[in-house]
Formats: sequence, C-alpha cells, structure tokens
Amino acid sequence: MMRREIQPYTREPRMGVGTVGKQGLVRLCFERDGERSILRHLERRTPLIVQQALYFDPEWAELPCVYILSSGGPNVDGDRYEQHFTLGVDAFAHISTGAATKIAPMRYNYSALQQTFRLEAGAYLEYLPEPVIPCRGSRFLSQTSITISPTATLLYAETFLCGRRHSGERFDYDILSIGVSARREDGRRLFADKMIVRPDKDHPSRLGRMSEYEVIANVLVLTSERNFMHIYSACEPMIGADLVAAATFLPNDCGLIYRVLGHDSQTVKRHVRRFCSVVRLTVKGRAMADDFPWR
Repeated sequence: MMRREIQPYTREPRMGVGTVGKQGLVRLCFERDGERSILRHLERRTPLIVQQALYFDPEWAELPCVYILSSGGPNVDGDRYEQHFTLGVDAFAHISTGAATKIAPMRYNYSALQQTFRLEAGAYLEYLPEPVIPCRGSRFLSQTSITISPTATLLYAETFLCGRRHSGERFDYDILSIGVSARREDGRRLFADKMIVRPDKDHPSRLGRMSEYEVIANVLVLTSERNFMHIYSACEPMIGADLVAAATFLPNDCGLIYRVLGHDSQTVKRHVRRFCSVVRLTVKGRAMADDFPWR
C-alpha cells in the first residue's frame, strides 16, 4: 500500500517492518441468525485482539458489539495492520476500539493500516473507533476500501487529534495520509476521498484549513437515497465557538459525508454520536444510547 507521499519515510527501522508482533490482523464476518446478528468468523493476529461479540446495547438487544484491542501499546515505526470486515445479507453489527490509537514518534519508517469493508444486501454496520492521536514526529498511512450493496448501510467515523495536548504538541507530526474509497459489488466506483496533512509544508491552523480548531472528525454514511436525504434534512449546519459541523452529498447518490471541527475530543465525540443516533434512528428506527461515561 505504498503511496507517493510516504516514500521519503521508507528506511528500515531497528525492528524490521512487519516482523512478529508488528503485523496485526483482524478479520470479522457477521451473519444474520434469526432476530440476531452473530459473529460467525473471527481471525486475529497479535498485537490486535478481538475476544467475542457482546450484546449490551439497551436500545438494540440483538446487535453484536465488537471491540478491537491492542496488546502492543501505540503504533510504532514499521507497524503494518490489516482489518477486514464482512457483513452477510441482512446482518448488522457495531465495531469500535477499546481506546484511542496513539501513533508513536518515528525515526525511520511509518505505521500503516489497511482496511476493507464488504456489506451485502440489507446489511448495516456502525464502525465508530476511538480517536487517532499522532504524536510528535509520527507518520501514519491509512487506506480503506469499501464494497457495498445499494440496499446496505455503512456508518463510518474517524477522528483525528492534533497530538498530545498535555505534552504541548500541536500538529507536530510528520504526515497523516488518510484515504477512503467505495464501490458497488459489480465494481462500479462510487467515490474516493483523500486527506494528506503535512504540517511542515501546509500547516492545518491556516485559515481555510482547520484555523483555530484542533480536532477533526469525518463521518461517512453510505445508504439509500431515501435515508440520506432524511438524514441531511435533520442535520442543520452549525457554527459555534467550540465546534463547527456540516454535511454534504457524496458522488453517485451513495450517501453523505459529515465533517466536524472542534477544540477538544470529548465535544467532537459527543456531537458525532448525536449525528450517528440520527442515522441509526432513520435507518433502523432505533436510537443510539449514550456512550459509556469513561470513554
């Protein structure tokens, strides 16, 4: 998954690229089983850990909730992770992470994440991981590929902080390269979205970029036109002292992208969750419960 913007950071680190403990893998397959959805297949490789699906959502007792954990601490120089998620016909699931993903300082190489999503007819997936925190001198490359049926719904969110604020870091990382693309099952391409942040070349605090804000969240909603038009009309753009947010349409009538800028992660996370609750209520007729107070 080499990209042109990451080529300057390809020296071999002391502990080689993708060596034991540095090449994590998660593969999850969900299927419909009566009224419930179940985690039919689970494959994992350290340092990524998934234990089992849990059913604790008070608003949706049949919803399997899966948390991806890491036994290796932050992402370090030369880490290569893969995550693959498949939902069968009419299956549904909620996937998150156990904690924020920290990207450690790096001297030689970079950390990379490759993700694939496949949603078959009628499937519904919420992918709402905790934020990514790029530390001073870190480099992170993420590439996500989505294959989705016209009758399926994917709610996909990603949140990025400016760094470790308690350590005085503010956009001190080397590079963030975040790419997402989607297509139909027949191969027809729907959209591609790319965000490359190089603070030393084009600082995010510039007017027209993030200005004074330090946290950004991107939320993708891929669903039917009837659903995304209702969601769009229910979410007015907002401009406030602590947060700005707005939605816009994705190409090929496949859904929405909702972007949020804020000063702190908790405010942004709460706003994203309220938006996600509107999505779930529109698509499934169920509200999203408040997140756990310690998250």
